[in-house]
Amino acid sequence: MTDRTPWMSIGEFAQACRLTVKALRYYDREELLTPGRVDPHTGYRYYAPAQLATALRIGLLRRAGVSIASIRRIVDDPARSADVLAVERARIEHEAERALRSLALVGSLEEIAATELPVRVRRIDDQVVLWREGSADVDDLDRTVAASIESLLVDAAVLGVDTDAPVVGRYPVVLEGTVDFGVGIEVAPDVGADAVLMPGGLFAAVDFTGPASLLPVAYHALFADLAARGVEAVGPVREYYLTDPAEVGAENMLTRVVHHVSDPDAKRSTSPR
Repeated sequence: MTDRTPWMSIGEFAQACRLTVKALRYYDREELLTPGRVDPHTGYRYYAPAQLATALRIGLLRRAGVSIASIRRIVDDPARSADVLAVERARIEHEAERALRSLALVGSLEEIAATELPVRVRRIDDQVVLWREGSADVDDLDRTVAASIESLLVDAAVLGVDTDAPVVGRYPVVLEGTVDFGVGIEVAPDVGADAVLMPGGLFAAVDFTGPASLLPVAYHALFADLAARGVEAVGPVREYYLTDPAEVGAENMLTRVVHHVSDPDAKRSTSPR
């Protein structure tokens, strides 16, 4: 039987559906849109006009930012399109909001970076703290720490601990891969087995007002000061959260970032905590 399909070369098909040849080859590798026929001798790809509708749909979805995985689900099961697109719409809206917040932070960063943050040496007393440890991928650290602090405060309230006391977080100097961290809040020494001693001493400290996403500015000032003192930044680093962002807002959150120092000259400039 003669094949009467008016086959289109990959170039003709790309032009008709407003896609590039490179994109069509990529969709073939991803098994989203495979050629209707491949010449066994030359390897040339050919498409049928009936495939144009699928190609147009894929192209529009990609332009809208829909993921390849979601497009595959839509192509494989068109009846699920509405559900898949609803999930993708929520994801894209979330990413757009995050991008807008990032742009706003860039503006804030330029203003904050122009302000020199003072570094002071403070004496911090030994503390007994209700302590929780955790780990998270560096990209998910902020969210995981926030959840750990929330859980910590719930436990502290059950024990009758003053939850208005500053929460402290402890982190490594280098944030890479999986990060181990701890969070705590000061308690009475007899609170129980979950309490640990957090040693005090002399610490170089930077007070920073602003959202947690801009804390690298404070770390830059702190590490530059440590280098000037000849103190190696080996960690751990502590962050004392001196205000509640739920009360003052993230933009007005006050965080003290500290690192232990052993410079004997630092004692002459010690400030009370």
